Amino acid sequence: MYSETASEGVTMKHIFIINPVAGNGKLQETLEKTIHLELKDRKIDYEVYITKSEADTRNFTELKCKENVQAVLYACGGDGTLHEVINAACSYKHVSIGVIPVGSGNDFIKNFKNNINFNDINLQTEGENIELDLIKVNNEYAATVLNIGLDADVAFNMNKFKKIPFIQGPTRYYLSILYSLFNKLGKQIIVETENGVINGSFLIGVVANGQYYGSGYKCAPKAMLNDGILDLCFVENISRLKILSLIASYKKGEHLENPKISKYVTYDKIKQAKIKFDEPTNVCMDGDKFIYNEVNISAEKNALNFWLPKGVQLQSQSFGDNYS
Repeated sequence: MYSETASEGVTMKHIFIINPVAGNGKLQETLEKTIHLELKDRKIDYEVYITKSEADTRNFTELKCKENVQAVLYACGGDGTLHEVINAACSYKHVSIGVIPVGSGNDFIKNFKNNINFNDINLQTEGENIELDLIKVNNEYAATVLNIGLDADVAFNMNKFKKIPFIQGPTRYYLSILYSLFNKLGKQIIVETENGVINGSFLIGVVANGQYYGSGYKCAPKAMLNDGILDLCFVENISRLKILSLIASYKKGEHLENPKISKYVTYDKIKQAKIKFDEPTNVCMDGDKFIYNEVNISAEKNALNFWLPKGVQLQSQSFGDNYS
């Protein structure tokens, strides 16, 4: 367990990496002022950095890791910002990765109790290190969810509406949903896991480490961040009318119990998977966008040194003992 000052007497450095455009940039200026206000008179070694791009986030994070100083690197943004920091830092075991949620979705922190404490700078600096799992996808890491299908297409298609004047984030999202619904639905997918082969046309597919994605959709209600297991949830390609009638159950995480939707759902606990597509396909990881013909996926147990703010806990006990 780390603290502000390590047992050897080495000072813990707290580095706040702020994405200025996450969540439409509404909270970042206030956050920077709050950090200085709370910490300037405390005996804490800290630094604030405003990122310029996704690449800059990774480059700065890796630069700080290579300084070989015991530190907490806080991803101050949304799930995408956390994704960038994790991919630059998770191989360095002398640093911990924290998060201050100022993005639009902030799905990662929904896996914790008392997650309001993630917004408290003092409780952050009084936190501790815990080990959590990651999803390895080819050579990339994801903290929460890999998703394909309709919701991934929605994320990609939002770019089509960015240049339209006066169209803001939420409106772009709903327009992208409508646009995606009126295009071809269903992806032809082959999934190979240690439990067998899944082959068919699917509307939505997720491989999850955490329970939430897409600004609160509880896609994997049995997932845990520390059980060494990934949750696979695939929904068959159903009609547009059925989509509209069942989407509320899916968002609430009731799709495993609701018989109207559960008959279309394949849910499994896995440690690895290979997913093959019949054409280059949109894939999202923690909200970040990629295009792949094939992905190799594995559960990476205890791969993330995560900085847990004081008073925060994981939502529930691990399911991992049943799948060892």
